[in-house]
Amino acid sequence: MTAQQAAILTGGAGGIGLATAARLLAKGFDLLLIDRDQQAIDRAMEQLESEGSRILPLTSDVVREDEVAAAVETAVKAFGRIDALVNIAGGAGPKRVTDIEEIDTDVWDHVIDLNVKSTFLFCRAVMPVMRGQQYGRIVNLSSVIAFGEKGPPTTVAARLPYATAKAAIIGFTAQLAKDVAADGITVNALCPGLILGEKGSRIRDRFDALPEEERARMLAGYPIGRAGDTDEVASMIEYLLSREAGYITGTTIRIDGGNL
Repeated sequence: MTAQQAAILTGGAGGIGLATAARLLAKGFDLLLIDRDQQAIDRAMEQLESEGSRILPLTSDVVREDEVAAAVETAVKAFGRIDALVNIAGGAGPKRVTDIEEIDTDVWDHVIDLNVKSTFLFCRAVMPVMRGQQYGRIVNLSSVIAFGEKGPPTTVAARLPYATAKAAIIGFTAQLAKDVAADGITVNALCPGLILGEKGSRIRDRFDALPEEERARMLAGYPIGRAGDTDEVASMIEYLLSREAGYITGTTIRIDGGNL
């Protein structure tokens, strides 16, 4: 009998994270759900059903090395193994800046750390466990912004450092996949386009607050004619974490409605 699988999910309390958590629980994963927002975690726990699975909520700062190590240790103690890691935690920061001359080093460091450092820290922390199992699945969240965006920033605040961070995740994923493939570990990245989560989620609220003409301009960049749904990303994450996806590694998959 195959042991029940266990996953760590960062940024799991809303948007893509919440949709992914629901799918993994339905699939029978035990789950350590990490987010920095305790209220968001509380709301998520009210929505998520975990029949047959254990779900542990954890408020943690994903850029602090000691807290990342403690989170991974919590998962190992609770579940006995870590089969999957999904790095969703990230963001473009709260400060809206456009021109490079306006970007101070505090903004730059915050966005780079939140996206790239957090991904590195969690991947490094789970690696001894996954190597020991000779099995693991890792999915890192990049963004279509990694390839640049025309026009003024809309739902992305500090766009230049965010694009840099998300591009770095693509390179990080490609190299790590090659480094750990012989240990039965796959590493892939996803590049979502405009994905609107539930009411109250960060991107949804920013999109809804835009003038109608700005929303129309954004959607015009998507040939499919609409924004994406969080479950459309979560379904791909679910597949990449499956045993059936064992021959897919080091790749970056765009989920962007044909955005060019």
